[in-house]
Amino acid sequence: MSASELEMSSVRFPYRERIFHVEKKAPGEWVVLDGSHAQLGRLVRVSVEGEEHEPVFGAIPLGYSETLHEGSDWKSLVASLINEALDDEQPAATGNQGDA
Repeated sequence: MSASELEMSSVRFPYRERIFHVEKKAPGEWVVLDGSHAQLGRLVRVSVEGEEHEPVFGAIPLGYSETLHEGSDWKSLVASLINEALDDEQPAATGNQGDA
């Protein structure tokens, strides 16, 4: 998938055996949604052209107002938003090994 695919209104993003969506909200701004359309974070265009003549994107997780990660590989940035959201869903390990 290239950066030009982001210009479509919605891009299906298969990842971790699930289907996610990247939906364009405004020029240079997209939301990352899970299968139930719950928002996992935002992807924004930071620069039209970076060092390698590719657009530079930033990932903004839910609860943040600024980019946490930036780069030209938007797919990796979307994956990082998904990973962070899915990892937050997992119950914290307590360290208990059962009743002794």
